[in-house]
Amino acid sequence: MTASAVSADDRQTAGEDLFLESAEPPRGHLSLEEIVRPFSIEGRGLTVVDRQSETRLSYTDLATRAAAASERLRKAGVGPGTPVAMTIGNTLESILSVLGVWMAGGCVVSVPPPPRAAALQWYRSNFIPVLETMDCRFFVSADDPAELPLPAKAVALHPAALAEADHERRRVPDISIPDRALVQFTSGSIGAPKGVVIRGDQLAGHLSMIEQGMGIPDIDHEVLVSWLPLYHDMGLIAMFMTGLCARVNMVIAAPSTFAGKPSNWLTMLSQYKATMTAAPNFAYRLAASVPYDDGLDLSRMRMALSGGERLHWQTLLDFQDTAGPLGWRWEVTRPSYGLAEGIVGASSTPLLRGAVRGPGGHVSVGPLLPGNRVRVKAGLEPSPIHLGGEWLLAGYQTAEGFEARQGDWWDTGDAGFVHDGELYVLGRRNEVISLAGRNIFAEDVEAIGHDVGASHVSACAAFRDSAGDHRFSVVVEGDRSLTGSPEDAAELARRLRATVTEILGTRLTSVRVVRKGSIPVTTSGKVQRARCRALHDSGELDRRTLAELR
Repeated sequence: MTASAVSADDRQTAGEDLFLESAEPPRGHLSLEEIVRPFSIEGRGLTVVDRQSETRLSYTDLATRAAAASERLRKAGVGPGTPVAMTIGNTLESILSVLGVWMAGGCVVSVPPPPRAAALQWYRSNFIPVLETMDCRFFVSADDPAELPLPAKAVALHPAALAEADHERRRVPDISIPDRALVQFTSGSIGAPKGVVIRGDQLAGHLSMIEQGMGIPDIDHEVLVSWLPLYHDMGLIAMFMTGLCARVNMVIAAPSTFAGKPSNWLTMLSQYKATMTAAPNFAYRLAASVPYDDGLDLSRMRMALSGGERLHWQTLLDFQDTAGPLGWRWEVTRPSYGLAEGIVGASSTPLLRGAVRGPGGHVSVGPLLPGNRVRVKAGLEPSPIHLGGEWLLAGYQTAEGFEARQGDWWDTGDAGFVHDGELYVLGRRNEVISLAGRNIFAEDVEAIGHDVGASHVSACAAFRDSAGDHRFSVVVEGDRSLTGSPEDAAELARRLRATVTEILGTRLTSVRVVRKGSIPVTTSGKVQRARCRALHDSGELDRRTLAELR
């Protein structure tokens, strides 16, 4: 991909608006109806891995099974335009249910799975009112209906019942997918989750754009492998739906495959002769910290997206040190940037170039993808990033109703800059402090926390102090070795505070080391800094604290 931008050196001065846009327009594409009905593709298909078993269907069989699910949904009352709330799991039954809703002409409303009892009330108050306002009368979930928080008058449908196999060849009615094809909830990293409304033609065009950027040289030998959760946009759109659009062989595994044993990711890439995959920065960090069996071969890998959170240069180096001896080439990893309000993808480094470290040691997330535009302030100082172009959301679905997007630009809430025609994203603007003319982002502190803690730290959350004294506090999750050694936990806290002071020039107000699983995360695995600050300030983390410095 290439990009063009007005030169900040020759034609603009610092502080003026600088516009970056893709130099490559989107190409023609299949309709969403054509994408979800791959009846004619016999040789390639989908493999779903569940624990120790796997199920493979050709695309023809996948479409036939989805048609059966569609018929069952229509008999239940789903018709053109009907919103169907779904907890999309990484199972064959859930995938067939998604395709079945679209084949029936319905709108897929993707919500994260209900949490455990401790956070169930938060789930009810944030998601259920939105679903009720949309008149979601159907909720597809594998959870027990008795324990499922349902909208008023909603009927629970089990994906296994919808996707039950039969041998009848079905003809799918020629039903168009409505303008409102997908509602995907934001991850809730700031404020309450809201439903991002995506049109069907936008989604189809976006999928074709991502496929175009993959530069597939030989469709018969391409294999996409992903464990990313399908209820999140990166897993559903950037991986599964794009793979379906491209008609490449796919392997979909459960997120627990990686969470339970990080080495499983690279092991699966070798096992299935993968050429494409994707994951957030934290997954590359965890994958770099574990040992691997002999004989893994990652030399077929051609593209691995890294997005969903800020990229850390040291993580890229550590991962290459681990995966390189297994055949992984540096140019395979593609730092990328996107957000649900732009469907999923806004920018990505060029295919087979590799990551680039730019001004200030920051990692480039590349030129813009076709159909995207960005507005920032000229110069290398971080400024608000505004996104424009063809893929912006139609609007938000909230508990008050539908809120249409206003204007041609969308404030992403992120800060960054443009250099040599490429975008650099530094962090969220709501978690930044200014010190001696420098901006220090929460992500800067968290990166140091992971460096200092190495494999002993599974998560790190930095947030501005509630007292407003322009300092950060930090909460880090320690592994089992720290759980059994308060002295080691205290030493980690001291080293973290000292390193942040040395590198960033700011003193942390408090450093708290807590047990694993204490830091709240979004549906995509990103830390929820605002919720973590609330838990920290209220004392709810006290009983899970291993060590604390104040």
